[in-house]
Amino acid sequence: MKLSSLTLSHSVFPIEIREKMAFSDDQAIRFLIEMSSRSEIDNALIISTCNRTELFIAVENERRGESILSDTLQHWSMERNFTIPDNSTQLILGHTDSIDRLLRVASGLESQLLGESEVLGQVRCSIDLSKQAGVDGRIIRKLWEKALRCGKRVRTETALGDGALSVAYGALQVARKIHGDLCGLNYCVVGAGEVAELVLKHLQAIKGAKITILNRSHEHAEFLAEVYGATLGDMDAIGKHICEADVVISSTGSQQPIIDTELIRSSLAGRARALLLVDLGVPRDIDPEARGLQQVFLYNIDDLARMIEGHLDSRKAAIPDAEEIVQHECTQFEIWLGNQQLGPAIRSLRKALEDASQKELDLLRDELDVEVHDHLSKLMRKVVKKVLHRPTEELRTSGNQLSDALLTRLESLFQGDDTEGQKKEVE
Repeated sequence: MKLSSLTLSHSVFPIEIREKMAFSDDQAIRFLIEMSSRSEIDNALIISTCNRTELFIAVENERRGESILSDTLQHWSMERNFTIPDNSTQLILGHTDSIDRLLRVASGLESQLLGESEVLGQVRCSIDLSKQAGVDGRIIRKLWEKALRCGKRVRTETALGDGALSVAYGALQVARKIHGDLCGLNYCVVGAGEVAELVLKHLQAIKGAKITILNRSHEHAEFLAEVYGATLGDMDAIGKHICEADVVISSTGSQQPIIDTELIRSSLAGRARALLLVDLGVPRDIDPEARGLQQVFLYNIDDLARMIEGHLDSRKAAIPDAEEIVQHECTQFEIWLGNQQLGPAIRSLRKALEDASQKELDLLRDELDVEVHDHLSKLMRKVVKKVLHRPTEELRTSGNQLSDALLTRLESLFQGDDTEGQKKEVE
C-alpha cells in the first residue's frame, strides 16, 4: 500500500478560495463515503481547517492514488467554483511526501501561524470522520497515530510552540492598537468551538472585561459562559450585541456569513466609538464589504497571521529540531509499513521450511517411536526459527526499501511446490 495526498492550503490559496474548499464534518463524511464507494478505498483521512483542506488516501500504488486525487481536485473545483492553479501537480504528493506532510501538519510546521497548537486537536478529531465513513483502515489509522505522536513530541521537546502566539492572541494585539487599554471593554464572542474557547481564555485574563457569548446551540455555550465568567446572549439579537460591543470576535462553522454589512450599519447608528470585528471563521462569518464602513475595523485570519509574523523568531529557530523529530517518526512509520508488507512473504518462507522439514521427518516415522518423533519435530521447528531469525530481521529493517514486485515474488517463491517435486529433490 502507498500513501497519496491532496493538499490545498494557505501557502497557495487566499482565504477567498480556502473558504470555498472548507468542509463541515457532515460534508466530509459524505464525501469520504462517496469516494469509498466510487474508488473502493478503505483508508482515507480528510483534514479541513481554517488554513487547509487536505486529503490522505492509501491505495495499492502511487499512480492510482495520483489519478484518484487528480479527479477529486477537478470535481471539487467544479462543485465549489474555484480555479485550479497552473501548478496543480504540486498539490498532489506521493508516498514519502504524504507521510512527511501529515506529520508536519500535526506538528505545526505547515501552519499559517508557525507552531500553533489548535491544528493538533483538529488532526486528532479527523479520524472520527474516517471512522463514521468506514475508511479508517489499518494503514491510515497507524499514520494518524504517528502524526499525533509526532505533534506531541514537537510541542514538548522543542520551542516551536513557545510563546503566546495564536489567532486569539493576534486579535487582542489588534484590539490594543485600536482601543488602547483593553480593560473594561465589551467583548462579543460568536461561536462556541475550540477557537472561540481559546479566545475566551485570553479575554478572561483582562481586568474588567465584559464578555458575551452568542451561539445557536446553547448547551456548550452555557458551559463556556460559566467557566469563563461570561454572559450568554441571544443569537437572534446579534445586532443589539454588536451595537453594545467594542470588539466582536467570530468563529463559527457556518457555511455563509452570519454578520452582513447592513446588520453592522444598522448597529452603528448614533455610535461614535470604533468597532473592531475579528473574523476567525473559514468560511468567513462577516461580510468583507463591512471593511468599508466608517469607524469599523475588520480583520480576518490572514490579516492576523501577517501581523504577528514578526514575533515568530524564537519559533523559527526551533524548526530544525522539529524537522528532526518529524524525520525520525516518518522513518519509523515506513519501517512499520514495510513490516506489514513483508508479513506474507516471511510467513510463506517459514511455512515452506517447516513443511519441508516435517515431510522429511515423517518419512522416518516408522523407524522412530512417537516420543522421539515429537521431540525431533519440536527441535526442527526451533532450528528453522533460529536460522530465519537474522534474515527476517534484515528484511524487516529494509522492508520499506523493497519494491512491491519483489515483495510479491518473495511471497510466492516458496509456494506451489508439490509433493512430487519435493520427492525428486530428495532423490
